[in-house]
Amino acid sequence: MIVTVPGGRLAVVVREGGAATPVLFLHGLNSSADVWTAVFERLPRERALAAMDLRGHGGSTREGSFEVERQTADVLAVVNWLGWPRAHLVGSSYGGGLALAVAAAHPGRAATVTLFGTALDPAPGTLEPALNLLARIGVAGFFAAIAPEWTFAPGADPGLVAEANRVAAANSPATVARLLEAGFTADFRPAAAEVNCPVLLARGEHDRTCPHEVAAKTAAALGIEPHTVAGAGHLPMAEAPDLTAALIASSWRRR
Repeated sequence: MIVTVPGGRLAVVVREGGAATPVLFLHGLNSSADVWTAVFERLPRERALAAMDLRGHGGSTREGSFEVERQTADVLAVVNWLGWPRAHLVGSSYGGGLALAVAAAHPGRAATVTLFGTALDPAPGTLEPALNLLARIGVAGFFAAIAPEWTFAPGADPGLVAEANRVAAANSPATVARLLEAGFTADFRPAAAEVNCPVLLARGEHDRTCPHEVAAKTAAALGIEPHTVAGAGHLPMAEAPDLTAALIASSWRRR
């Protein structure tokens, strides 16, 4: 489905379900809604599920800002378009930060927030080396170079790695650079301090993008204990969908 929002159009995948509180899934930078497909297949049909392509990704517009304010406005616009007064929000990495930002800015609209591999602090020191590497070896080379170390666990399914790289490399160098700038400069600490709904945080056992100390810092800011998805890297929803789906469902049972 395509949702028209200020400054563009957003692609949304919807799975209809029962009357229980629905769920919106948000992917991380340089990914797409499809990263949640295996999780969707493992969740009961007692509630509606939706996953959106964030601005700058998948079937959504490349126009306008990719900064947090624009992205969170897009998320809220999709929730409103779906007709959901309240929803569980599930986010991967940067998408988790957006989920926190929406929950903090719009109290009552988020029943729970579930985070996978989400850091709160900006990382501007990482931006310049990443942009330099991107300029030197191009989009496809950039993602092929970082995936084994930063995205996936050792021994990950080569098919998963290839598909993630294909999705990430679909953008132009300029778009990837804008996304990296938005992601590395985002500061989700104020949102974490203001969110008032239950939050669950998990990270993949082998996630080097969100290592243990980063997850511990996120958890401390939220006053919770982090969970670990065994055998997974930065994309547990693709690498370990059974464990990921079980964690997500456990957060619903608390609310």
